[in-house]
Amino acid sequence: MTLTNPNLEGYTVVRNMWLTYFNPRKGTYVGKNDERFVVWPVSVASQAIVDGARIYPELKPLVAPAIDLFQKYKNNHLKGYSAAENSGNDKDIYYDDDAQVASAMLTAYEVTGDKKYLDQGRELVRFLMGGWNDNPNAATKGGMCWHISNHYLNSCTTAEVAKACLQISKFIPGEASYYVDFAAKCIDWQIKVLQDPGDKLIKDGVQDTSTEINDTKWTYNVGTTLSAAAHLFAITKDQKWKKIADELAEAGINRGVFFYDRDYDNDHRYWRDSSYFVQLLIEGLADYLLYAGNEAPEGLPARIQEEIKRHLVIFYEYMKDPKDGTYIQSFEPHHTYKEIYDSKYQQEFGGKKGWGLKGEDKDKNGNPSKCLMGQGAAARVFFQGARVVPQIN
Repeated sequence: MTLTNPNLEGYTVVRNMWLTYFNPRKGTYVGKNDERFVVWPVSVASQAIVDGARIYPELKPLVAPAIDLFQKYKNNHLKGYSAAENSGNDKDIYYDDDAQVASAMLTAYEVTGDKKYLDQGRELVRFLMGGWNDNPNAATKGGMCWHISNHYLNSCTTAEVAKACLQISKFIPGEASYYVDFAAKCIDWQIKVLQDPGDKLIKDGVQDTSTEINDTKWTYNVGTTLSAAAHLFAITKDQKWKKIADELAEAGINRGVFFYDRDYDNDHRYWRDSSYFVQLLIEGLADYLLYAGNEAPEGLPARIQEEIKRHLVIFYEYMKDPKDGTYIQSFEPHHTYKEIYDSKYQQEFGGKKGWGLKGEDKDKNGNPSKCLMGQGAAARVFFQGARVVPQIN
């Protein structure tokens, strides 16, 4: 089988994910042995539900339970959402996870028009904005904190909070400038402190007590920053944001940069991060085309389209379980199922790398293992990719 309709593939993944993991009696996602999930994969899975409901009306009845379950994670005093289900007092709260929760709530409002999701999103965005590092004694000033008790200033949190601010700004006109200005402050800091001036990729972060930057460059840090910069350009028409967005979009599809596997020739290079990171790069590229595509440098939109299409096909052909249609989290063709490695990888990539599943994609016995995060991220890969490549011939 070949991939022809990415949206339909996303729908299939979401449907299987819901039937496999959602327990209506307990009102939440449940894994093997009554396993509960932390809020990060829950946010990705619920966002995938809402993404799908935007396109397929038959998924709309799933939106309410998918968003309502976040209340099991809420700290009722701080108004943030803890990593784990709790009684309402847990303080293990990560701003980047909560930014994805906020995005899911706000997208649910877009899709359903139910104001309770806007109210929930507004309360959470206000909480998120309180995570700005305004410590005058910090070695590195500004930036969004990663955790309420760990002031690691990281790019994913800073850009994801900016995204959430921009998302809500269009729904509350009287407060719009407040959110847009905060998002601009986030992305200004991101570019000044964490962007590599050479390859234009975004570095991971820096502790507020240090000026030594963690220079790991993940796909999702480029993707989330790109989403925010492109959206800022659409709102403000300030060419500064367009220049930033143009450079990030170009960097995201540059096969010579850090997050491509450069052990292959140029035609065979691919994004080597896991699907839960790559889905946010694809979303960033789709947002760029939405907000700035008409003014993009000549040829760039076509190259973005081709790169997304190529990765959708790789993901579909290598990471889909041929037995049950579910997905592992890898994006690397040699980290796949043995039968696919022995046939397709050997033929297409020449057996350049040895076979083996990634640790996150296998159980203690070494057998392939699927999870909620993997299914939610896979669905989002296809839904976000379909915004750019709705049909593959």
